[in-house]
Amino acid sequence: MSIGRPRDAARDRAILAATLELLAEGGYPALRVDDVARRAGVAKTTIYRRWPSKGEMVLDAIAEQLGDRSTEETGDPLEDLRRLLQVTYERLAETVAGRALPALSAEIMADRALAEEYRRRFVHPLRERARALIHRAVDRGELRGDVDPDLLMDALIGPALYRPIVLGVPAPAASASAIFDLVISGVGHT
Repeated sequence: MSIGRPRDAARDRAILAATLELLAEGGYPALRVDDVARRAGVAKTTIYRRWPSKGEMVLDAIAEQLGDRSTEETGDPLEDLRRLLQVTYERLAETVAGRALPALSAEIMADRALAEEYRRRFVHPLRERARALIHRAVDRGELRGDVDPDLLMDALIGPALYRPIVLGVPAPAASASAIFDLVISGVGHT
């Protein structure tokens, strides 16, 4: 039996929106729970009842904004992989959460438990889906049999992280298709 008032979904949304706004303004190191509470119009205790740490609150805010990253399968594993890459680049380039995620990744990695949660929620599902598509493409003879699915995924997604973290410039969503063509041409049978 639950005691007390039910959680107010509008408060949750306000807190997550404030988290993203402040993340965009100052980055993860500058993000303070006090500021989120003030911006969301809630008490700090309201936040701590929902999230035990700043990092977990940020992960929920990112997940909320990135939304479902799945794509409908077409039956063509390479086309499905291209579409998965396109959705990933779009979310990274076109959302506050996506633009903050590469830099935030470095901050999160300092906290072992939070890093594992980050990988569980954002990295592993993408890699598992891509790995399955790559295996199907190999089975159909569309990719060489010696292709390392993990290395191929690293090569495909790497520019989306390298450009903002190392070069300080965004990886435009439009570049996903060109990167896909470039990388796949090196491991295909053409």
